[in-house]
Amino acid sequence: MAKLVLRDCFIEVNGVDFSSHVSSVTVNLVKDEIDTTNFGGDGRERAHGLKDDSFELNFQQDFAAGEVDATLYPLWNLETEFLVKVRPRASAKSATNPEYSATCILLEYQPLAGDVGDLSETEVTFPAQRQGIVRATA
Repeated sequence: MAKLVLRDCFIEVNGVDFSSHVSSVTVNLVKDEIDTTNFGGDGRERAHGLKDDSFELNFQQDFAAGEVDATLYPLWNLETEFLVKVRPRASAKSATNPEYSATCILLEYQPLAGDVGDLSETEVTFPAQRQGIVRATA
């Protein structure tokens, strides 16, 4: 079986391709755990609850027009919903290159952080709204 080394992930936020500005990506697929334990058993019992999916991206900050800060700050400031898309490779989505996408919001944004001599980076979490993250192959 082939192994995947992440080299050319596709990352799009609100229609802007940030593949060249993101150094790490995590797609979190999460469901709340609902405890349904009762007196009829000897152990815990659980059910799936609501989705609580998110994307975690580490951006290499850029303050130029149309780049990282110019895109993210208005999304945070104006409380806008937007689409995030992530694929393991930059090529078109397919059975071997699925696209994970969701309508998201930005609740927290740190436009500037770091020590002297460091690359200016900002870690951002995009919580998915309503239906959560969707996986598509076509």
